[in-house]
Amino acid sequence: MKYEECREWLENRRKKMGSVPGLTEVERLLDEYKRPDADFPLIHIAGTNGKGSVGYLLENVLYKSKYKVGRFLSPAVVDEREIILVNGKMVPKTVWAKILSGMIETIEKKGLNATAFEIEFVLSLLIFKEVSCDIVILECGMGGRLDATNAIEKSLVDIITSISIDHTNFLGDSIEDISLHKFGIIKPGSKNAVLSPQTKEVEEIFDKYMSDKKDICAVRSDREACRFKTGKKAGKISQTLSYKEYKDLTLSLYGLNQRDNAVCVLDAVDVLKKEGYNISEKTVRTVFENAVWPARFEIIEKGHTYILDGAHNADAVRVLFENINLYFTNRNLIYIMGMYKDKAYEEVVRDYASFAKAIVTVTPKDSARALEAFELGKCIKEYNENVTASDSYYEALEIANLLADKKDVILIFGSLSFMGEFRKMILNEK
Repeated sequence: MKYEECREWLENRRKKMGSVPGLTEVERLLDEYKRPDADFPLIHIAGTNGKGSVGYLLENVLYKSKYKVGRFLSPAVVDEREIILVNGKMVPKTVWAKILSGMIETIEKKGLNATAFEIEFVLSLLIFKEVSCDIVILECGMGGRLDATNAIEKSLVDIITSISIDHTNFLGDSIEDISLHKFGIIKPGSKNAVLSPQTKEVEEIFDKYMSDKKDICAVRSDREACRFKTGKKAGKISQTLSYKEYKDLTLSLYGLNQRDNAVCVLDAVDVLKKEGYNISEKTVRTVFENAVWPARFEIIEKGHTYILDGAHNADAVRVLFENINLYFTNRNLIYIMGMYKDKAYEEVVRDYASFAKAIVTVTPKDSARALEAFELGKCIKEYNENVTASDSYYEALEIANLLADKKDVILIFGSLSFMGEFRKMILNEK
């Protein structure tokens, strides 16, 4: 099968089956391929927000330290193949097609019921094996304990990023329920665990969870031990942080949340060094200074000031506006926003719609979960009269550009699903 045929088969599978928590089917698929997860040291990442940033920084630190790094993540922003990376680069379509077409044949022949996400996860491991990766970073989808990636039998480092309320229909309504789902990646086959800075409640749940896991080395990142400075140099945002033996690192990922992610990465790097990985402070410094992670508080200056942020749940949006207040005080905001029905969109609208000079709504890609632009607009109208529902992403950007004065900021947020399109249009890419 050609790449396009494989992609069509996979997307049809996704529409038909959706998301099915549980490990039975993915374990059948892993067994079919003789457990490729056992072929590499694994870094496993779970959390509500921050997984992508932490994975990105670790990937680059390891790659720049001369290790061949495989990384599985979700969702894609610009290209579907972004979910499987080797040394930060997408794998060629020919490699995808070669391995995925073989998987499709096996799945159909044996009547396996793996979901699209489960297939992509196992596909990533087979690709990493094909290209002989030295170490692999796995990012959970939405959960932890029942996430497909948790079918792995052992891991070198488990990382838990920021935890907040999200995916309540799958993970539970309380912080404790959600935390325990995320902590589920830390299991008997784990060797080390790193917890990023959290609320006191989450830290207490973590300590209790780890109390009977004496064989696992646990590290809690300490926000209070981090000295973080932000300001402007020559009109550009400047950030530095110092943490433990790391002094005055420049961090090019903007936001207080990225401070927490960076501290977590530094602790994970120290764990890797203790495990024998050769990583220099110079490499860490270079990676932090040159990091670019699209659509995570990404600022693009092109005619107008645009901020792209995939913030899609209440806590991520709260952090987004903390960052807006930190870097863009006294600037009018024009929102382009789209949300999913299963997110706390009413809470987001209630808390933030009134801050905007104008709002343009869009419909996210996933039709089954997407809140229609018109419906979101109706919800917003109670808090902000100046709202327009757009028929397309192109129209939304045109409207926002027309409404924006020179000093206004156009803020695009609500889901990663449409960030790629807006990014291409703003940068005039094909």
